[in-house]
Amino acid sequence: MGCFHEGDGWHSGVLSQLQISEALGENAVALSELLDCQFFNQFVRQEQKGSTRCFDLSPGMRANLAIAHALWRQARVSSEIAAQVVFSWPQIGASVAAIVDFQQNQESSDPFRFFETIADDALPVQVTDEYLDLVDERFLLWRRPEIEPLVTARNLDERSRHVLANPHDFVARQEFLQQLAGLNRSVCHDRVWVGRVIGEAFLPQAPQNGKERRLPSSVFEQANSAISTLETNYRTKISINISLAARIMKRRSLGLRVSIPGAALPR
Repeated sequence: MGCFHEGDGWHSGVLSQLQISEALGENAVALSELLDCQFFNQFVRQEQKGSTRCFDLSPGMRANLAIAHALWRQARVSSEIAAQVVFSWPQIGASVAAIVDFQQNQESSDPFRFFETIADDALPVQVTDEYLDLVDERFLLWRRPEIEPLVTARNLDERSRHVLANPHDFVARQEFLQQLAGLNRSVCHDRVWVGRVIGEAFLPQAPQNGKERRLPSSVFEQANSAISTLETNYRTKISINISLAARIMKRRSLGLRVSIPGAALPR
């Protein structure tokens, strides 16, 4: 006997390993490497003998799982390091989950229409999306829009509700459409240095000291250099859209189509 009913796993927070693998587009056996990490394994839900292994995950933990999986597969860090990152900085997963599972006045909502049936293209959205950058294969930077994405979500949700309640309010409709049109405008990002990878370990930066544009041990940095910044001095940088990774996971969990050009099917 399993621990879930088809279609309600995401809303209940209880997901089987098979459901998680399908949501992440990952081979179920290979995914065990990530799920067996101590950080995620603690959320295993005990079931009767012979039932499938299930995980009881809060919205933040589901976002953490999507983020760790993206780090593991896209940045090619070890599964253990990927798990260490999200556990050392739970505020990253919480920030992403606040938009992926947005609630206003205790009601679930989808102000950006991420989970509409027709919204199947895996596309970035500038005003909401957050990133993890792996610089020179060792420095990890968190980037998020300077304008708080939750503020944008609340404004959009309130305008949408107003238009629904007053469909003949021409001004409200125009304001709503203008706000929708601006979702992919260029934005500036806050940057937080979250830590560094050394061998098979992740060394987190203390959160209160994290907001720093310079990496003091950057391989190209000269002593007291005013121009040696993360934006201009690095050998390699892998940027991962962690918000998009979490949205894709939720769409698949809800049984919605996801169109990713060139994506390989899990084996």
